[in-house]
Amino acid sequence: MAAHTNSGSSKNAGSGVTYDVVIRGGRVIDPESGLDGVRNVGIVGDQILAVSEADLIGLREIDARGLVVAPGFIDLHSHGQGVGECRLQSLDGVTTALELEAGVAPVSVAYTRAAMEGRPINYGYSASWASLRMHVIGGAPLSGGASGPLDGLGSDAWRAPASPAQSAALMHMLERELVDGALGIGILLGYAPATDPAEYVGVAKLAAAAGVPTFTHARPLIEQDPGVVIDGAEELTRVAGQTGAHMHYCHINSTSTRHLDRVQALVEAVRAEGATMTSEA
Repeated sequence: MAAHTNSGSSKNAGSGVTYDVVIRGGRVIDPESGLDGVRNVGIVGDQILAVSEADLIGLREIDARGLVVAPGFIDLHSHGQGVGECRLQSLDGVTTALELEAGVAPVSVAYTRAAMEGRPINYGYSASWASLRMHVIGGAPLSGGASGPLDGLGSDAWRAPASPAQSAALMHMLERELVDGALGIGILLGYAPATDPAEYVGVAKLAAAAGVPTFTHARPLIEQDPGVVIDGAEELTRVAGQTGAHMHYCHINSTSTRHLDRVQALVEAVRAEGATMTSEA
């Protein structure tokens, strides 16, 4: 829903305007403007035309006293992409559910299927590094996430080292996915922790050149697996600084566990140096 808001009294309020819907007396929270206060919201069609302390008149009125009125929530990390899952998300106030950590491939198939099935909320996908690796190295078919975005993770075939030809094919397919509408690149690196670090750098460089984010399930920390190829947090933060890509650190709390203070300090350090990093819990 498009919004034209005013944190005080709307110019339309009290001027004889009758709105299609008025949400009355709720605690309106708008992160973009910083508004947090009791307001009345006037809606015409699919547009918010007034957010006002003044009284508003509506053909339909919703009493929101004691409730919070806010923009729809965006879930960046939603593996449940069916119609039923989206309906449940909407009951929690989620209006956009995105599959960005695991991603799907091909995204064109996923978008076509979602459009045909219909979705009660907005949707979107990243390009799945893991799925494309399963295809290029493991020979698995590409389903566009039809059997689930995490399908096939237990197979060892896709974790094998990539030959130069396979690496080139993987990068070409990722680039194609971005052209076809992928919102970024989802990288389940933690499920293939022996992958050559140079491959991860290459994927990040591709994302940086395309101006899209990466969404990484990092390798284990050195404290968790002393034999890991490279510490997951140090790799992610270093690659952010090295490539200039926007690196999103998926579920930073659950992969860092008791070492979160060290990991967060690395993230804050590269941010201070100008790197673009985001994270989620």
